[in-house]
Amino acid sequence: MSTTTTLPAWQLSDQDLTTRLLTTQRQQNTAYAAQLETIREVESRGAIPEGYSSTAAYLATILHVTPREARARLAQATGSLPLTWKALTEGEITAQHAAVIAEFLADAPRWLTPEDYTVAEDTLVTLAAQANPGTVRRAATRLKIYWDNDPAEMPGSSPAPGLDPDASSGTDAGSDAASARPWREFRWHWTRTGRFRFTGNVDQETGTLIEQLLVPLAAPDPATTPDTPDPRTPAERHGDAIAAIVDLAARAPDLPSKAGERAVATVTVDLETLQSTAKAVFTDDESVLPASHLRRILCDARVYPAVLGTEGQVLDLGRSARTATNAQRRALAIRDRGCTFPGCDRSPKWTTPHHIVHWANGGATDLDNLASCCERHHRLLHHSGWQILLRDGVVYWIPPSLLDPEQKPLRNTAHNPPPTPLGHSRWQAATPRPAAAPHPSAAAS
Repeated sequence: MSTTTTLPAWQLSDQDLTTRLLTTQRQQNTAYAAQLETIREVESRGAIPEGYSSTAAYLATILHVTPREARARLAQATGSLPLTWKALTEGEITAQHAAVIAEFLADAPRWLTPEDYTVAEDTLVTLAAQANPGTVRRAATRLKIYWDNDPAEMPGSSPAPGLDPDASSGTDAGSDAASARPWREFRWHWTRTGRFRFTGNVDQETGTLIEQLLVPLAAPDPATTPDTPDPRTPAERHGDAIAAIVDLAARAPDLPSKAGERAVATVTVDLETLQSTAKAVFTDDESVLPASHLRRILCDARVYPAVLGTEGQVLDLGRSARTATNAQRRALAIRDRGCTFPGCDRSPKWTTPHHIVHWANGGATDLDNLASCCERHHRLLHHSGWQILLRDGVVYWIPPSLLDPEQKPLRNTAHNPPPTPLGHSRWQAATPRPAAAPHPSAAAS
């Protein structure tokens, strides 16, 4: 038995702590699969002691779970989920993933062929192996919309709470003026420690829009294990969400210009310093910027190379190096469909083009050297051991050895389109899907 499983956690190294987290999560996954197999056998035998009205009632009592959870586990154990069962048995997905997939496929249209059903399950299981259950649920929702083909049933069509779309904006002059010029305030200042502090308030319509942006962007990161939730506080998560919104706005094509062009920061740094491990550089407003942050910012910035003489005079100020063009951004949106980090479902509008080979190291602003990253994973790429590569037009992320000693390249499947039905259309007769899968032991073989 390895030391990572026998020693107390406080005696483990940082790397061994991560190894134990990953190992124990896989153990939880396989243990849950073993429990489902047992539940299926109990149900098939009818091995319920006298005094219990059903298998679900028996499970709720002896496992100390709610009746709803007992029914859910029974459904997972007896349903037609061979691919889900296999992934769970191998420890690749969690109990929450299995619950989301089982709940969704239980409500799948009856006109689906068995092949359609299998393709849909495979799509969700593949995504579950790299994404959190919330992302899998959103993918399942998109698949359901695709199946239903009914825009009226798409989520998000209802008005925001507190807003009546049919309500009048008021008839008096005061309300008309308020509608034409709503009351909004924003105050800000720089602190001595270089922080940007702000306060303010906005009208209800703008506040609702901000809330709708913040809620999905400030969602907690998926937990590595049930006992390791996102360490960020709600305020910190909302701060990261604001940073993502500002990052998107800064890249808007119609952003007002300053001195004839969009936001510009002039940084004086020689190429050797930028390529090296320098800790800090100075901007034109005399503030200090970590060199690692500068390298990340320059991935999508307008760069002005300046040649300086020995006395510091400017000998030549070159033209700004071209960043990704609008045509390239559109091509990336088609190719990558959004952030390329495994399991991330941020759409193209929330991403920036990242140079796979940094421009300072000779990387060109070409499609075969660009990859789409959202603000959060762009930062992760620059400040962690993750790396990326492009192979046959597909972006792969290579995890640090701490997370995967083999460093297997991972491909994001969160943006994959819903699988096209393989059989007849929904309006024609179709072979009904199987009511139950083979016994779990056979499905896992």
